[in-house]
Amino acid sequence: MIYKFIDNNGSEITVNSLSSLQALVDSENVKENTKVKAGLRGKWTTASKIDELVFAQEVEEESEQETVIPEGDIKSFITAEKKPEEASTQPEQSKKEEAPVEKIEEEKAETKKPEDEEKSEYELEEEKRDKTYDDENVIGLNLYDSITICLKKYFNFKDRASRSEYWYFQLMIAPIVIWSQFPSNDNLILIIQLILTFGLLIPGFAVTFRRLHDRDKSGWWAFISFIPIIGTIILLVMLIEKGTEGKNRFGDYPLKIK
Repeated sequence: MIYKFIDNNGSEITVNSLSSLQALVDSENVKENTKVKAGLRGKWTTASKIDELVFAQEVEEESEQETVIPEGDIKSFITAEKKPEEASTQPEQSKKEEAPVEKIEEEKAETKKPEDEEKSEYELEEEKRDKTYDDENVIGLNLYDSITICLKKYFNFKDRASRSEYWYFQLMIAPIVIWSQFPSNDNLILIIQLILTFGLLIPGFAVTFRRLHDRDKSGWWAFISFIPIIGTIILLVMLIEKGTEGKNRFGDYPLKIK
């Protein structure tokens, strides 16, 4: 079983066996109040609460046969090979303690895997998705800008139109279209009604074509509205949906990026 402990610098260190941890206790790199946990999912506790660890109560003179553990980098101590005397008595443990630094790093990486597994596929895909053309990153059009652009592109059936350009223009012409449904008895007002109705007919069709182009669809889909009810619903859905991100076959993205 592997053990983890936090050294004096606050770094989390991994050892591959209890004997390695005991060796660090003997070298005073791990003390009674050092935070230790067994395994990757164990709970943090103090070294003194691990029954298998033995702490010296008094400082005794070291005999000639005792192994002196060099001070220095803890990681180099962990990865160093055990002396022949220890290897002969504990061959199986010595193989475990010879693990390279790369293995320790891999074990640290494994502790992060559960966090990634908690994320859903949608969240992972969302992190990878290009957010350049999200609504908060583009500059939309206001009512005035929309009307100005549509009138400037009076006969333009080729380019693209954003949702804000299309729907603001429809918002302007809707009252005029409704008003024209009630012809006036006054000839002057009737003439004005006819001029406005037919004058806005061409730019209205043009912006519809451009809106469909923004969806990367042919402008001729506008005529599907002649199919009663179903055709109108299909066209309305296409006009509401967000346009193609970036450039498509009909031209560049119609809005400015912040």
